[in-house]
Amino acid sequence: MSSSFNQLLLMNLRLVYRNRSGLFFTLIMPTLIYVALSVLPIGASFGSGNGQVNYSKYVLPGIIAMTIMQGGIYGLAYWMIDLKARGVIKRFLVTPLKQSELIISVLVSRVIVALGQTVFLALVGIIFFHVTVSANILFVFVIATLGASIFLLIGLLISMFANTYEAAAPITTAVGLPLTFLGNIFFPTEGLPKVLRYIGEALPITYLADGIRTLFLTTGIPKSVWVDLAVLLGWLMIILVVALRKFRLKE
Repeated sequence: MSSSFNQLLLMNLRLVYRNRSGLFFTLIMPTLIYVALSVLPIGASFGSGNGQVNYSKYVLPGIIAMTIMQGGIYGLAYWMIDLKARGVIKRFLVTPLKQSELIISVLVSRVIVALGQTVFLALVGIIFFHVTVSANILFVFVIATLGASIFLLIGLLISMFANTYEAAAPITTAVGLPLTFLGNIFFPTEGLPKVLRYIGEALPITYLADGIRTLFLTTGIPKSVWVDLAVLLGWLMIILVVALRKFRLKE
């Protein structure tokens, strides 16, 4: 990797962790949501494809998947829009730095952040709610990386079609709400009406949440995890092709 890329990567990481409001929404808020759901009297056990489990164990992978999704669709999209509004993109376009280096450094830095969020939330579950994680850590990181890449690319595409927060809000809401409530995050979607269940089964976040949940709750690498990986990889290829054709860094 070139020195300019390494500098851009470090700069993007610093920007993420120095942004206090962004840090609140990307780390503290998901943790508070998880803690609140874990202490609610929902019941001693909760049904899932992995059998009856404590709800705190069931919802933890869903919160991780939701946090990864929001980091791309909301976090990155709004960040890119803010850069355009402040004229940063305009100034960057007249520098000799390659646009591809900037975009890749942004994506890599945000993937690193997503992996950090995964570890942090898992530790919260283990330490405070006695969640037993039986995961193959490498596979969890692979699934989290695929999921983060998908939603970060979607966030980049959203930033192309909006120049202000007001213009971006309807788009992010239209994309984010179905992913949040139909993605097997807070509850199994088997009980939903057929139409909603079919929509949920097509969403990438469903396979992100299910893959992490299966790895957390079972030992080894079940066959269903390979299905989750294959679907996420397919989604990544589709979104990547669209992004390469449509995305352009512009004011």
